[in-house]
Amino acid sequence: MKKINVLLCAAILLLTITLKAEILFEGYYKVTQFKKHIGFLVLRHEIDEKNKNFKTTSLIKLGKAGFDLTESYQAVSDSELAPLSISYLAAGDRKTKTIDVKFKNSKMLGTVVEDGKKTKIDEKTTKGVFLSSALYYLMLQSKEGLKTGSKFDYAAITEEGPVVMKGTVDVDKKMISQGSLQLLKITNNFAGSEYTNLVTTRGEVISAVTPATSIESELVKNKTEATEGVKLKAGTLEKIFGKAPAGQTNIYHTKGN
Repeated sequence: MKKINVLLCAAILLLTITLKAEILFEGYYKVTQFKKHIGFLVLRHEIDEKNKNFKTTSLIKLGKAGFDLTESYQAVSDSELAPLSISYLAAGDRKTKTIDVKFKNSKMLGTVVEDGKKTKIDEKTTKGVFLSSALYYLMLQSKEGLKTGSKFDYAAITEEGPVVMKGTVDVDKKMISQGSLQLLKITNNFAGSEYTNLVTTRGEVISAVTPATSIESELVKNKTEATEGVKLKAGTLEKIFGKAPAGQTNIYHTKGN
């Protein structure tokens, strides 16, 4: 009987862990400027199996070629991608910024601390506004969808703001071939910047280019290629993600790729 109880407890524990979250996407990006490696980005999108909340967790570390920046955030939305909370931290060049806000009853409430100066946030939000990190997943849920030739005007909250900014997505009429992949080429004008993204039809960003700064982020198949030569304090990934991301829940690690 004791052995059965132990096995039952183990099974319940395993089920609890399994139901904790469904990872939709997880990957490492190599970040370059003028084709020189300057850092890396780790990105994860997941759904909490218990409450169906959608969560994006991100860490970017720039630590080569004169860059010094560590930036991370967790952005949580409900099952319909309405915003619930943002936790943000950035440090570099002797400057720091933290954001801790929650959304309730059409209001954004919380605090921003920048270089030691604390600012309270108490602002109204309008219906339909979402967190910018959920953009392509929101488009997948929209009436028109995420497809060639589509256009999408929106208002989203910047995780590093937090402020509401207007944006426009334009998807090219033709798919782009990259190896065995067929990708959507997207121009996203948001928060005063223009970004060119290559995206799968299920919303996975394969690459992102900011023409104004020539900074590029490209999804790579393994962690080492992204992080080589970039120092990160031990335990940082575990602290932000819960455990160090494997980076293998993406198009490059599906069967046939």
